[in-house]
Amino acid sequence: MMNNGSRGLLIGLWVTLMVVVAFTARQWGLESLRQQARIDNERLAGRLLIELDKYRRLPALIATRTELQQALLQQFPPYRLHPLLEQYNEILGTDAIYLMTDKGEVISASNWRQSDSFVGDNYHFRPYFRQAMQGKPGSYFALGQRSGRRGYYFSYPVQDGDRRLGVVVVKVALSLIDERWTSNSLDYLLTDEYGVVFFASRGEWLYRPLVALDEPTRQILAEERKYGDKLGPPLSDLPSLGLLRSQDEWHWGQGYLFTGTAMPSAGWYLYTLEPLHDLRPIIAKALASFALFSLLVLMIWLYWRQVMLGRARLARLNNRLEHKVSQRTRALSTSNQELIATIDKYRQTQRELVDTQEQLVQTAKLALLGEMSASINHELNQPLAAMRAYGENALQLLDRGRIDSCRDNLVQINGLNHHMSELVARFKVFARKGEQTLQAVALQPVVHASLALLHSQMLKQGLLVETRLPTDPLYVHADAVQLEQVLVNLLHNALQACAGMTPPRVWLEVEREGDRVTIAVIDNGPGLAVEARQLFAPFYTTKSKGLGLGLTISQRIITAFGGQLTASNDPELGGARFTISLPEARPDLRHSP
Repeated sequence: MMNNGSRGLLIGLWVTLMVVVAFTARQWGLESLRQQARIDNERLAGRLLIELDKYRRLPALIATRTELQQALLQQFPPYRLHPLLEQYNEILGTDAIYLMTDKGEVISASNWRQSDSFVGDNYHFRPYFRQAMQGKPGSYFALGQRSGRRGYYFSYPVQDGDRRLGVVVVKVALSLIDERWTSNSLDYLLTDEYGVVFFASRGEWLYRPLVALDEPTRQILAEERKYGDKLGPPLSDLPSLGLLRSQDEWHWGQGYLFTGTAMPSAGWYLYTLEPLHDLRPIIAKALASFALFSLLVLMIWLYWRQVMLGRARLARLNNRLEHKVSQRTRALSTSNQELIATIDKYRQTQRELVDTQEQLVQTAKLALLGEMSASINHELNQPLAAMRAYGENALQLLDRGRIDSCRDNLVQINGLNHHMSELVARFKVFARKGEQTLQAVALQPVVHASLALLHSQMLKQGLLVETRLPTDPLYVHADAVQLEQVLVNLLHNALQACAGMTPPRVWLEVEREGDRVTIAVIDNGPGLAVEARQLFAPFYTTKSKGLGLGLTISQRIITAFGGQLTASNDPELGGARFTISLPEARPDLRHSP
């Protein structure tokens, strides 16, 4: 038995390993989130530049119209340009197009009909005007002086030879971009060169600087009237943008892992934020997997300990029996009563041996389930992942008021739950412990149940067992649960044997031969390297983690049914061939064991 000190040491080691697994899973999850953030950032930046590039060359194209030059030279009435600019604005889908003199006064605009028309306004303080008057294409983001709407301004000089007469401006409303990004579930920030957020996935981040602005910067923004009176408090208490961009995580509310991309052509900086709570499922999955692995190791240790105790118990019983038989033989002539007591003790020993054999059969089941644990985990994880996705989608649909779509997701979750219940029930039936009951058993359902238990492992190896079953029902003299155990063991061995083949193949053939039924499991693996009697010897195994009891117990089960289990190499395929021969039974007859 394990003392308290050793037990405490093992528990402490297990807890330490759980902490290491959690830390490792978090680091791996952070790296995965960081890679996803980079991808999302590059994708959003690319889409944004594409949207802006649609309008970047429009001012230069409009500036080539002679009517604009004539209006600036006072050779053409400016009001006659209003319909032309209005038509351009409708065709191009922009927010406004207007013409400015070399002093910054707007003399014609596409919104001339509206109450907030730009005509008569002066925007000489805007940087895009100064850029164009210097002979360069201008671009600038700001809130509209009259409308208060976010917009990106593109400008170009209107020239007469080398003389700059004025500036034509195209304003693009960023609501065009907003409409294309509303379907994105991730969080993002778009800042200007000063670190002020002017576009974001959350309204509370708008028009707030990432760090506190110095007084000269505030003066520049005030002179350019870039954000009007909407400039809010800083989002962080860090002293500089450089220090902020060097951080791996931002703890605003729930916490984010972020990455940033500079957009030099626009003078912007785009940040993509991935919520840190996305790490929780990754860590939980890693801890659950480690806990399951620890449980399997514990089960194997308990099984080995039980086997060793059973062997020691058998050795003690045999020694005691030999000693008592010797004593009873010498005293046979004088003590018939002592001989009766010895016989009773022998019968008790036989009952213990039978109980031990039943425990070995049950232990073999659990060991086989242990080998299939990866497949069981895969069978359960797939519907669990689908249920989690449907659940998250249902919450979003419920928030949007889409009750019908939400109900469809709940129906899917209910179906997956029912599928998992059936799967768990199937493994519980396989693993249950019970007394052997021999009767007429329908063979086809037992075969299908065995294949269902190994379905996930077959899909993982890229094969399906090829079956050849008679169309008419077949009945054999057997116990259904134990026969299923034997078939699962043989099929599991066949799947492992052909794992390295290209392609891997396994066959299951059922035939009636006179008054007996044969079941053959064949694979295209390397075949048997030893004689058949050595395969069925207790504790003989070719697996690195096997216990060597599966085939031994399978042969004993089939023998108890009145049948035979033999092994050989298939002459045509070269792989292993295990054949079960059982007496055929009639469905209306019941046989006692």
